Order: sequence, then structure tokens, then C-alpha cells
Amino acid sequence: MDEEKLRALISLLDDSDPDVYTNISKELSKLSAINIPKLEDIWLESDNPVFQERLENIIDEIHHNSIIKELIKWKNSPGQDLIDGAILVNRSINYHVTTSNVKTTISKIVDEIKPQIKDLETYLEKIKILNHFLYYIHNFMVLSPKEETSWGGNIGTVLAQKKGNYIITSIIYAGIAQALKLPVTGIQLPNSILLSCESHETDPNSRKTKRNYFYINPIDNGAVLSAMQLELVIKFKKLSNLAQYYKPCNNLNLIRLLIQNQIFTYGRQNNYKYVEILKGLLNVLLPNIPKSEK
Repeated sequence: MDEEKLRALISLLDDSDPDVYTNISKELSKLSAINIPKLEDIWLESDNPVFQERLENIIDEIHHNSIIKELIKWKNSPGQDLIDGAILVNRSINYHVTTSNVKTTISKIVDEIKPQIKDLETYLEKIKILNHFLYYIHNFMVLSPKEETSWGGNIGTVLAQKKGNYIITSIIYAGIAQALKLPVTGIQLPNSILLSCESHETDPNSRKTKRNYFYINPIDNGAVLSAMQLELVIKFKKLSNLAQYYKPCNNLNLIRLLIQNQIFTYGRQNNYKYVEILKGLLNVLLPNIPKSEK
């Protein structure tokens, strides 16, 4: 849309005829997110509260549509990069979050750890080095459940504060591990932020390699758990001891858990605007249910 047409449409935003406003709003909401800075400049030029409110709603709608498209693209990507997913969740409620700043912070941590683990043979040894850097050099901490904040799950602020809730801490941990080519993912245990890591053992008799897993608790400074210890966690949760609970899941599960937690957090703070935005994201990531099963 050229500048002249854009200005002409925007000039009608405060029209008293609701039909005019509705039509203009629909047209402007189709704009791409690249136009948001220009619209914000126009918002600043005005001292008309009705005009400003309507333009602000349109900016929000453009931004939300853009995030939904990006999240669909992320969902369908083969890698489903965890850090990218967390950035999208953060940007959905704060479109001034700078993606490059988050990625740069993560890359610096990865670059610090990479030379320290390159000569190590086992994943367990490498995980111990990752724990040392994340919790004892960078001093990352987990917020207590009693520390209720509006930013505890927002990756931009959490990286700056080096403190976040248990879900975003797990996502940052797994995201860094995956960037280091470590096979760390979430597990299929419901509502769990425990992570799994592959561990290969060779049978001394058959000399065949067997795939096993050990488990990581990111909210306990990366403490490592055995399968037997995970079984105790499952019993504590009063769940059936199913084999699937010990298996890794894809990155989408952790991002979905983050969104659900953010909905709960903002709901407790009566921030229903953010709740509705995040529900839109959650709908994108919910499993597709065949019509016959609905």
C-alpha cells in the first residue's frame, strides 16, 4: 500500500460512522508487520484519543496476525527451534522485543561452552559442563513459585535478569543444549519440565549399542536423574508408570506448556488482553483432532 493511500485511509479512522470505521479497520489490518513503525509514528502525531485508540487496536491486530503466521511456520519447521519458539511467545505480548538480542545472548553462552566439551566423550560429561556454565558462571536462577511476576516466562527479560520461572528455564537449558548438538529434549510426562538426554551403552556380550536415557532437572541446577529416580517422580505425581513417560517429546510440547503457564499467570493478574492473545497462540499449537473424534 502506497503512502498516499495509507494516509487517506488512516485519516478516516475517527469517522463517526461505525460502518466506515469497520471497513477501514479491516483494510488496514491486512497490512504486514513491516508497516507497524510507520503507524506508530502516525499515532504519535495525533492528539485525538479516539483516533489513537482505534489505530492502536489496528496495530495490535496487525502484530497478532503476523505472530500467528510466524508460529504456524515455526510449528511446521523440521527443527522447531526452542529459542525461536520462546521469542515468538514473548513477542506476541511485546512486539518491541528484539530477536537479535536474545539470539546473541544465547550464542555467547553456547560459544563459551563449546570448546570446553569438544574433547569429552559422553553426553553426561558434557551436561555437567553445561550445568557449571549456566548455574555457576552465569548464575541463572529459578523464580520461587511465591515470586509472581509478569515477566517470569518472557525470554527477553529472563535472559537479562538471569532469573525466570521453571518452564522458561527448561526451555533455555534445552535450547542451549540443542545448539551444542546435545540430544536434550523434554519428555512425555504430563506437565513436566524434566528433560531427557540420550545415553548409549554397549552390551559387553553382544557388542550391540543400546539407546538409554538419563534425565535432567533444570530447576535443580541441572541435577541428573536415572530412570529409577524418574519412576519415583511419576509415583509422586500419582500417575500410572507408563513407558511413554520416559521417552523424549518434540519441542512443541515445551512451547505449548510455556503458553499455558503464561495464560495462567496473566489470568491471575486480570490481564485478559494478554490471555486472549496467548489463547490464539495455543490454538495454533493444539493437536489437530479429526472431525470424527470431535
